[in-house]
Amino acid sequence: MPVPRALADLSVRAGLQVLYSGAKAYDIMSRPVNGTFAPEEALRLMLAGTGIRWRFVGANAVTIMVPGEDLAPAGAAVDADDAIALDAIDVSGARSAVDLPFETAGSTNFISAEEIERFPPQTAGALFQGTPGVISGGGNNGASIDPNIRGLQGQNRVATTIDGSQQSTSSYRGYSGIDSRTYVDPDLISGVTITKGPDGAVAGAIGGTIAMETLNVEDILQAGERWGVRARAGLATNSIAPVIGAGEPVFGDPDGADITSGSFAVAVREDNVDVIGAVVRRKSGNYYAGTQGSLTTTDYLGDEVPLSNYGHGQLVYNTSEDVTSALLKATFRPTDEQQLQIGYLYYGNEFGEVSPSIITAGNGVTSQLPLSSVAINQATLRYHYTPTSTDLVDFRLDAYVSNTDETNVFMSLGKVEELDQQSQNVGVNASNTSRFAVAGMPVALSYGGSYVYENARPTETYEFSDVALWAIPANGEREVGSLFARVKWEPTSWLELGAGVEYLAYNTSFNGVTTYNTPGDPFTGYSGDGFSPSASVVVTPLEGWQIYGQYQSGIRPLSVRETSQTRSDQIFNPNLEAEEASNWEFGTNLLRDDVLLAGDKLRLKLAYFDNTTNNYVGREFTGYMGLFNYDYVRFKGVEFSGRYDTGRIFADFGINYYTDFEACQQNGVCTDYTLSADYLTNQIPPRFTASLTAGARFFDERLTLGGRVTYMSERLVPVAEDGGFFVWVTKVWEPYTVVDAFAQWKLNSHLTLDVSVQNLLDTYYVDALNNTDMPAPGRTFMATLTGTFGSDEPIAPLPFGLRANGERWTGLYAGGSFGYGFASVDGTTTLADGSYAPRAFSESANENFSGGLWGGQVGYNYQLANNVVLGVEADFSYLNSGSSSLLDATEGASLIAYRMPEAQTDYSFDWLTTVRAKLGYALNDQWLLYGTAGLAFLRESEERTQYISDYAHADNPGGNRTEISFSETAKLTRTGFTFGAGAEYAIDDRWSVKAEYSFAGFDADSFMFWKARSGVTKTYPKQVGTTEQVRNPAGCAAVGGRWCDLVEQPVYEDVIGTSTIADGRDASNSAAFQAIKIGLNYRF
Repeated sequence: MPVPRALADLSVRAGLQVLYSGAKAYDIMSRPVNGTFAPEEALRLMLAGTGIRWRFVGANAVTIMVPGEDLAPAGAAVDADDAIALDAIDVSGARSAVDLPFETAGSTNFISAEEIERFPPQTAGALFQGTPGVISGGGNNGASIDPNIRGLQGQNRVATTIDGSQQSTSSYRGYSGIDSRTYVDPDLISGVTITKGPDGAVAGAIGGTIAMETLNVEDILQAGERWGVRARAGLATNSIAPVIGAGEPVFGDPDGADITSGSFAVAVREDNVDVIGAVVRRKSGNYYAGTQGSLTTTDYLGDEVPLSNYGHGQLVYNTSEDVTSALLKATFRPTDEQQLQIGYLYYGNEFGEVSPSIITAGNGVTSQLPLSSVAINQATLRYHYTPTSTDLVDFRLDAYVSNTDETNVFMSLGKVEELDQQSQNVGVNASNTSRFAVAGMPVALSYGGSYVYENARPTETYEFSDVALWAIPANGEREVGSLFARVKWEPTSWLELGAGVEYLAYNTSFNGVTTYNTPGDPFTGYSGDGFSPSASVVVTPLEGWQIYGQYQSGIRPLSVRETSQTRSDQIFNPNLEAEEASNWEFGTNLLRDDVLLAGDKLRLKLAYFDNTTNNYVGREFTGYMGLFNYDYVRFKGVEFSGRYDTGRIFADFGINYYTDFEACQQNGVCTDYTLSADYLTNQIPPRFTASLTAGARFFDERLTLGGRVTYMSERLVPVAEDGGFFVWVTKVWEPYTVVDAFAQWKLNSHLTLDVSVQNLLDTYYVDALNNTDMPAPGRTFMATLTGTFGSDEPIAPLPFGLRANGERWTGLYAGGSFGYGFASVDGTTTLADGSYAPRAFSESANENFSGGLWGGQVGYNYQLANNVVLGVEADFSYLNSGSSSLLDATEGASLIAYRMPEAQTDYSFDWLTTVRAKLGYALNDQWLLYGTAGLAFLRESEERTQYISDYAHADNPGGNRTEISFSETAKLTRTGFTFGAGAEYAIDDRWSVKAEYSFAGFDADSFMFWKARSGVTKTYPKQVGTTEQVRNPAGCAAVGGRWCDLVEQPVYEDVIGTSTIADGRDASNSAAFQAIKIGLNYRF
């Protein structure tokens, strides 16, 4: 923001008099400052690089001088006309991010890192607990979040971004519909901003936007520190490691504690660059349900029915997680007017989940299924340009690419199958805000555009089994482009008027094959465009009090999932239209300090919303599953939230109450209940939710004690009244109250202990918006010890600032790279016990494949006086390299003749990271030649698909063809060596480009496939002889005569099929990877 505004804020927070020796510098922008600082340190950080000088002329007075003016000497007289002197306030305590919802004329919420640390989310959806109007659907089933904002959920209605990047993936969950998925590690999150309605940052997200920001250096470094590290370890109770195949009911004592999480982060701050890196490991097992509360609820007929097939204190299968995540982010400031942030995020998880229809009250306890898995690689670029010479330019450019690979376990009809799918997302958006005055009245004009591309596809070619009939992965593309313009005009100091319009165009296509013959039109795609206006009025009768009204509209393009065939009995609707939101909201904000006590803070927000979604897309069953457009679906309600903080005691609350729901079909029939086969039926939120968090601080705020109470009422509307076949799909819950407690003890300036007890009363309940009848976790104790250590000195002895010894190649550098890689895998495959077998040996690897790569590197060089350069470098590359090997069946004439497959092995190199030493020679100031060698770490996945014959008979023992029986995946992180050579060319004093060749070698490691079969044939009966038997023993005993005659009967024995013999495979393979890379480095 402009320097005078920033200094005015500082004067309020620190109780300073700000005096100007000349003109105020409205054309100069200050540096952002977050955290708790001494006033002098805050000034230094705020004005760094602006050219503005300052001097304290008294204990609480500072003189500001813009470039070109001379400072008055200390103690000299100054003009105090422009001075601002207010009561002293903690620098970090006012107008922080937590105040954003109460300063915004619209519905927003903010979840701080402090709130996440108080109650570490035990399940994915718990991240939003206590946020009014926001619930994650199916929070206890799987590891993702699927946010519901004011009744809108799924199909891209709500966009979740991480550092501006979308993941946008979904999974079909059978009769219960689909869930949209975003995976995130709370340990890497700095804060979450929630915007409700279609006016957020993501075009097409008519329900709202959830913007997550990952860690920044400010989250690690204390005031004035140049570098620092944060180490964190956590333990928890109520966690039992999963055992695949276990199925018996288990009741036990969940109070034993295990170390469940650990993380390490390092941050460096220099004058023109910030760098942060972090790694997180988190592992939790299956949990036990609570022991207190009702086990029953009332169904749509009024009958008492079980809430779940799990009882009090019972172990809930398929609720484990095993997470590895990493973050690397660098922020460059090449000038005082520009900022460029480049980030990379990795998230990997092996977790339990079940098909929603499997966990239905009364159908028996499910068993522990194989684990699902996900791997996400995300890269982001964010650029901000704010020239000090004009207020007409405040330019932002954001771009991202994200790749999500999933293996989802789906169980149906007593069979389990792994469904592999991939989702790729690419996006770019640009915007500018011009600020100027018309007749002396401030105007802010924002305008820009965005483009988003999504590609979802299965990563396996399925011979669709009974399971896959009901869960076909999405296969299609989606493009969304938008242009927008918004203006805010302040004709008076108490009135702000706003208006805007957005143009959106979209196109979706189906890239798959219609696997099953269904009537009607073939699956193709959708396209369309349209305009969405918005308007707002904000009145500020008194300082700190806002009254506002706004109208928002938006278009939601149809999703890839809605374009694709996702189950065998689904038909295509070529007339499906995009949804159009039309939302009204009226509300008021109040921000007051010193209300009851000196220094206290009161924040209140009250909002009424009337949200209508025209052409809402629903699902119906008419003998086939199909999508249709409602005329409209409407949610109305009230939200009330607030916080009060005296410094010693504090309280936060949030309340949401829906006053009305209406779903109207095209024929004019409106209902206040949901259709049983519709996706919407499991997206209806509770009518009333409330949450209160309160606590107190003691011993100079070193100890904080508090708790949280959360209440969820019954569903907003009843289940369908028709009692049709799909009525059982709708998941219900009993109203419930959950109590949590927390404590934080700051042991010293470096160590902090956080302790929480979640579900303190051990309540048994099934979550609102659950997609399965799985109870929530029972009482769980959690403790986390966090250590932060840093210094205000550069990291000795490395000169991280400008070239300490005057040599061009000396110093820290970081950058990105891309290239092409050549891979090979060689080895020997035996049976699982290590013994030789010809068929197993036939599967031995001898593969060569290639693919693109991209990633980043960070390193340090030191140039000696003789031009020899010594260095160290670490890099990470995401690899897109894979190959497949097919083994033909050798049993059965038909199988041999048509070369039917027996097994297929897929090889994939996922990522490669190296840590290397470098030795080079600087030919001059522009050219550096070097060699390098060190350690390499390769993540490799191998998947083996087992086939089985279609049938077996004595006349045709091998059958006519083979089909997929099951798949197994083995993943390893190999450790090996690497060496290479390269050349680097300096473009200028900071930027350089490089070309590099590298070789990485890895000794043999074993990939185990325990379920691999000896062959493909099925067991069948074969006649081996005859025997004589009484024609009819019963008739012979009763009547005699002909019934007692001896007749010849065949004798059969089973011929055991090789598909029933599980002898396993041990694939012992070595690997090698050669790469040619082009890179760009920035040298600090």
